Amino acid sequence: MLRVLVAASCLIACGDAPAPTSEPHRPRIVEPAARVGDVGDVQEPREPGPRLHASDERSALPEVARWLPEARRCGRFGARRYCNGPRRAPEPEGASAELASQLGLGTHRAAAELIRANPRPEWIAAVRGLVAAPRFPMTWPVDEGRFGRGVQRRGRKVVHRGVDVTAEVGTPVRAVAAALVGYADNTVDGYGNLLVLLHGGGEVSAYAHLDAIHVHAGQLVDEGQLVARAGNTGLSRGPHLHFEWREDGELADPMRRFEEAHVPAWMRPLLFAAR
Repeated sequence: MLRVLVAASCLIACGDAPAPTSEPHRPRIVEPAARVGDVGDVQEPREPGPRLHASDERSALPEVARWLPEARRCGRFGARRYCNGPRRAPEPEGASAELASQLGLGTHRAAAELIRANPRPEWIAAVRGLVAAPRFPMTWPVDEGRFGRGVQRRGRKVVHRGVDVTAEVGTPVRAVAAALVGYADNTVDGYGNLLVLLHGGGEVSAYAHLDAIHVHAGQLVDEGQLVARAGNTGLSRGPHLHFEWREDGELADPMRRFEEAHVPAWMRPLLFAAR
């Protein structure tokens, strides 16, 4: 049974999370409005039609028709008690919700696989048919946010799995690249309200400790589109955005994928020496 490790916050490292519960057999995947290519295809994505897009407006948060029922999941990390909520994520609806159901996205198990393993082949095939691979450098996720803490390792152990970006509660958060929403909920212990995006090259980005998420699984988002509001939910010691990035199924340092202006001066020689 796949297990999920609790995300590191600005001061706390990882811990175990409950194993995902078993789910019913997934139905056969059918093609959405846009073409879904084979995993090996290297083809330009086709315009998928407006019904899968979260919003046509990139500079405003998408309106939420209905929120998921309130839920507050609490636990302990050592002697410290924390809560994942209050839950603040949209109720999936329409063609995008159908697509998520067909692909098996939006579930606790999907979140676990996206942030800890290789995305399923059918997910990669679907996203390649819908959005282009990321362009580097990517969009910084918080307009006025600054680097606070990066990926940290002690020997072979990862003690902080992502980058913390300064942000007050309610600060808008942007998608770093065009993507298919893979998960938007708060069932992963420690992460609080969590948004996970699957990108056109098979990359995965995760946005944790959010105050509210404004997109749901199965929707498409554009690069730079506002998708959520930063917060202080989950295993967090203060308001900020915890951002994780995966390439080729492995955790990667995302700072090399952003403009150098967002990278602290001391870090630049380490990340960009090969340029």
